[in-house]
Amino acid sequence: MSAEIKKNENTEVKKKSKGKIIFILLLAMVLTAGAVFGFSFYRQSENYLVTDNARITTNLVTIMPTVTGILENYTIYEGKYVSENEILGWVENMETFRSPFYGLVVRSYASQNQVVMPMEAIAVLADINNLHIQANIEETHIARVQRGQNVFVTIDALGNRQFRGYVSEIGRVTDAEISGMAMFFNTGGNFTKVTQLIPVKINITDDVNLSNLIGLNASVRIALNAPVRDITTVVTNERSTQRRSIYTTSGLTIESINVQVGDRVSEGQILCAFDDMDITHEVNITRAQLRMAEIDLSAAEHNHQIVSGLFNARAVARDDLRQAEFQLQIAQAARQQAQAMFNAADAALERSLVRSPVNGIVTAVFAREGKIGMGLLFVIEKTDSIRE
Repeated sequence: MSAEIKKNENTEVKKKSKGKIIFILLLAMVLTAGAVFGFSFYRQSENYLVTDNARITTNLVTIMPTVTGILENYTIYEGKYVSENEILGWVENMETFRSPFYGLVVRSYASQNQVVMPMEAIAVLADINNLHIQANIEETHIARVQRGQNVFVTIDALGNRQFRGYVSEIGRVTDAEISGMAMFFNTGGNFTKVTQLIPVKINITDDVNLSNLIGLNASVRIALNAPVRDITTVVTNERSTQRRSIYTTSGLTIESINVQVGDRVSEGQILCAFDDMDITHEVNITRAQLRMAEIDLSAAEHNHQIVSGLFNARAVARDDLRQAEFQLQIAQAARQQAQAMFNAADAALERSLVRSPVNGIVTAVFAREGKIGMGLLFVIEKTDSIRE
C-alpha cells in the first residue's frame, strides 16, 4: 500500500514539475514577444513619426458677387476645370467673375439667369496646383520634423496603397492660434494646458490624382533619420511663390521623358514627347512639298522677269506676258498652300512636344513612358519667383 502511495506521489510531483516547465516556457514566450514588440515599437518611434491626423487639402476660393443682379453667361459646373483668369460669368455686365488660378469647380450654387445677391456664394474653386497632404503634428514632436524629409502616405479612400512624398513646409503658427482658441480656462479661472498642433505640408511625388479626394483622411509616416531626397534638398533651400503644373488631354502615348525631379529647366525646354511617328512622317512629306513649291515659284518668278524684259523690249506679245503672270500666280498660290500644310503638320508635331512654360525646377514628374498622356504631367517651381 505504501509503495502505491509513493508511486502516486511521484506522479503528482512529475505533473507539477511539467506544469512549471510549461508555465516557464509560456512566460518566456510572452516576455520574448513583448521584448520584440517593444524593440519594434522603439525602432518605429525612433525612425518614424506616425500620425492619422492628416487630410488632403488645397486652397479653396469662394466666388461671391458684390452687387445684386441676374447672373449671365454662367456655364461652369461641379467637376469642371477652369484656367487662370477664365471668365466664370457676370452680373448683367456690371461685375465679371474670373478664376484666380487653374482650378477645379468643387461646388456650384447658382445657375444661368439666376438672381444673385451680394456675399451670396455662387461657386467654390479648388487650387489644383496646391493639392497636398496637411498633417497636424503635436508640438512635442515638431522639433524632429524638418523640410525635405521623406514621407509615406496612405489615403483612407484608396486602401493600403502607399504613396511617397516629402515635407515641403512646416507651419509657423497653430490653427488654434489663428482661430483665437489657443487659450483655455476652466470655471475657476485656471489655465488648462492643451497640446497644440502644428500644420505640416506634405507634397506627394507618386502618380495619384488628388483633385477628387479633397478633404479625405490620410495617414502619414515621416522618416526622421533617413537621408532626404535630392529634390527636397533643392526645394528646402529655395522656396517658390509660384508653381506651374503642366497638363495634357492629348490622349497620345508618351514616348520619351527628358527630365527628372530636381532638374533645372528653361522656358521652352522639351520636357517629354508623345509618340509622333505619323505626325513626323506628315511633316517630312509637307516639308518636301514646300521645298518643291518654292523651287517652282523661283522658276516662275525668273521666267516672269525674263518675259517682262522681253515684253518691254517689244520682243514678245502681251499674251506671253499674261501667260507668265498667270503661271507666277499659280506658283504663288501653290507655295502658300504648301506652306499652310507644312505649318499645320509642324504645329501638330509641336503639340506632341511638352515644353516648360517657365524657367524653374522640376518638383514632380507624373508622366510615364509608354503610358497614355492624360492629366497632370509635371510640376515646376518658377525660378524667378524663388526666394531664399
